[in-house]
Formats: sequence, structure tokens, C-alpha cells
Amino acid sequence: MAQKDEAKSPVKKGSGVMKIALIVVGVLILIGGSIGATLFLTGALNKNPEGHTQASSPAAPAAAHGAAPAPAHGAAPANAAAIYQAIDPPFIVNFEDQGVLRYLQIGLSAQTRLQPVADAIIANMPQIRNNLIMLFADQKLERLTTNEGKEQLRMQALTQIQAVLTKEIGYPGVDAVYFTIFVLQ
Repeated sequence: MAQKDEAKSPVKKGSGVMKIALIVVGVLILIGGSIGATLFLTGALNKNPEGHTQASSPAAPAAAHGAAPAPAHGAAPANAAAIYQAIDPPFIVNFEDQGVLRYLQIGLSAQTRLQPVADAIIANMPQIRNNLIMLFADQKLERLTTNEGKEQLRMQALTQIQAVLTKEIGYPGVDAVYFTIFVLQ
């Protein structure tokens, strides 16, 4: 019987040590993952050499105004988070279709990856809104009722916004424009 107790004893000690080691490794992985996630979400991993995050860099606004060269004409790094700038309030325009007065309500958001571009959209909102109102009021009903027509209008709106930004800050800066409201009456 003494031999049976001795035989069982080393197995229990070895499995207990193994359990403790697994628990310690698991806790270390959780702590490391938690720290990594916190650094990622707070943007601490996206620091430039001077120690500033990309959004808070004092050179960022200067780059938007041409004082410092922007990468690839204002292109943001591929891993930069998308910024959606609403073009508010939504547009309500009327247009005539075969003698009938029609109304179109469109809400838009512009996607960029650079905060200075989002700021430039806000700063140039009157000019952007004017150009978009002119574009929307010049539509035909049969084109707006198809998905292809809506997609074409979306691309024309993107072109209008990029033209204003290119004129004002030197590069288009906006990657895409998305409809947030589209009501045709």
C-alpha cells in the first residue's frame, strides 16, 4: 500500500505544477492582450518620432495647407482609421420632371483618413454645399430611380467635393462619399 501512495504522489505533484504554469501563462497573455488593446485603442501605438500622435501633431495642420509635404498628395497611411465627416444639414432640392415638380432629399458623409481634410471640409462647407446643390438640382427622375444612377450621382458628388478641396488645400483628400439619406418624391 505504501508503494501505491508513492506512485500516485508524483503524478499529483506534476499535474499541480502544470496547472499552475498554465494559469500563470494564461494570466500573462490576458494582461499583455489588455495592455496591447488599450494602447491600440488610445492611439498610443500610432506615435510619430516626435512623440505626437498623428491627429495631435502640430505639423498636421501645416501639412494640410501645403507648408510641409503631405504623403502622396494628402494620402493617409493605409492603416489610418477612417474619419466620416457629415455634410449637414441634408440637402433638399427641387427639380422639374415632365412638368411635375419633384423633391430630392440627400444626406451625405465624406470619408477621409486625415483630420486636416475633415477640418477643411467644415471650413469650406459653403462652397461644397453650393456645388452639391447645383449638382443635385440638375438631375433627371429616370436616372435617380436606378441603382446605377444613384451610384453615378454619388461619384459626381465625390468629384465635386474633391475639386473644392484640391483648389483650397492642394489635394483631394476625400476617399469616398456615402449617402446617409436618399428620399425622392
